[in-house]
Amino acid sequence: MARETEFYKLSEEWLKRVLEHDPVAATQLGDHRWDDRLPLRSADALEARHEEMVEALADFNAIDTAEFGPDAEIDHTLMVHLARASIRQHEKMELHRRDPGFYVNDVMTGVFVLIMKEFAPLPDRLRPLLGRMGEVPRVLEEARANIHPGDVPRVWAEVALEQAKQAPGLFLGLLPALAARAAPELEAGFRQTGQKAAAAIQAFGEYLKSDVIPEAEGDFAAGRDLFDELLHEDHMVDYDADELLDTGWRLFRQTGEQIEAVAREIDPAKPVRDILEEAKSDHPTADGLLKAYEDAMLAAKQYVLDHEIATIPGGETLKIIETPVYLRPLLPYAAYMPPGILEEKQDGLFLVTPVDAEATARERESKLKGHSNSKLPITALHEAYPGHHLQLVWSNRRDTIPRRMSSFLSTLFIEGWAFYCEELMEELGYIAEPVQRLGRLKDQLWRAARIILDVSLHTRGMQVEEAVDFLVEKCQLERASATAEVRRYTGSPTQPQSYLMGKLAILDLIADYRKANPGVSMKAMHDAILECGSLPPRLMRQRLLGT
Repeated sequence: MARETEFYKLSEEWLKRVLEHDPVAATQLGDHRWDDRLPLRSADALEARHEEMVEALADFNAIDTAEFGPDAEIDHTLMVHLARASIRQHEKMELHRRDPGFYVNDVMTGVFVLIMKEFAPLPDRLRPLLGRMGEVPRVLEEARANIHPGDVPRVWAEVALEQAKQAPGLFLGLLPALAARAAPELEAGFRQTGQKAAAAIQAFGEYLKSDVIPEAEGDFAAGRDLFDELLHEDHMVDYDADELLDTGWRLFRQTGEQIEAVAREIDPAKPVRDILEEAKSDHPTADGLLKAYEDAMLAAKQYVLDHEIATIPGGETLKIIETPVYLRPLLPYAAYMPPGILEEKQDGLFLVTPVDAEATARERESKLKGHSNSKLPITALHEAYPGHHLQLVWSNRRDTIPRRMSSFLSTLFIEGWAFYCEELMEELGYIAEPVQRLGRLKDQLWRAARIILDVSLHTRGMQVEEAVDFLVEKCQLERASATAEVRRYTGSPTQPQSYLMGKLAILDLIADYRKANPGVSMKAMHDAILECGSLPPRLMRQRLLGT
């Protein structure tokens, strides 16, 4: 027990150092001691943090776990793998040298998280935000010193430029207006500091256009060795890139056959593509989009309660808001922002990407097709109840720091759970109309495509436009949405595969859990799984079944 106590104390100290180094992450996770700061991103500061992580890994590895209980043993495994992941990112992925978006995200997320997360009254969030804005020029100067333009993948530079273009309006318009309404004494400071921040990010955008993009010849692909390392180390799976690609194609073909079968139920004489296109034409209005998602979210929550699918922890809330403008180039439809693992109030955010008011009528219609009424309830249950929000609120309430941090290692269970919930809610009758079932299978086809593209982009030389064409032609995504998807895939090797592969791992786990616990109710089984936190399925299996 003494060694377990020592380990958990070391874990808490490790987290404190991580958050002190990264104040934006601290705000997101619920530690507000450094809300007035942005991270130090000089080469010296980044190297010092890296050295601390190497030392932390050595400390974790030196702990004798022979007398640890099962939960402590799992937590120790998590901390070792989390430290390794941080070291790998610095040494092998080198985002600080290769991705301008690494710094733009510091700036934009650092600002938006203080606006969006209502952990305190707005005036109390605006005061530290003013200090954080004052650090924008420093971070962007550090970025210029660190970035090696020739090593930057062009797609990453283009995304960073698009994100940077959203910032001046934020610094010059939205934030001073917020201060004028909520804290008038801060308005002058916001206007003055906002001008400096806007000038800094505008200059950074010019730097990207003139110095980085013309020289950007870096390869976004992780490469075979690193891709397999991420699979084995972060997700703790046995398969490699070759096996994963074969699985992706098998699932893609199987799902295509299922789609054809459901389409024949709807109209045997009509091609699948035409049925799906007709379904996409039935969608909310642009003005009614957020309300439609809110209604779908509340309906899904009530269904979870009425059918005793899982326990919804007390004290949680979920608020639907428009996706911040700087994230819209990467999030075409909807996404979820969880409450922090250290937050007392578990308030999640459901982000919905609206239609651009300045877009053409054709562009607006194209975007709204991605929010069709047949697909919208599925998205809502995936992001909210019983999907991401329910699962991550459970995870955030685990007793130990390592268990709460498990969501930062692998997305295999997190994305797999939300995707599993889609099929579960169909089996239970919530997704009942044939066109909705067709929509769910279309999304499954897209998830199978993610596996194929994940491996192909990072280990087979596939380029961005090829991947975009695949999603448009094979999965019927709108081109703008497909572009946003593929851009995200280029910067997140092994994450896109986690949706469908995670779902399959969960289905296997559930089958074995039912065998080991005959007669267990659905609610008791789901609660037992959710109580494990966001563990990779291999560790969850170890926790639940001892195997």
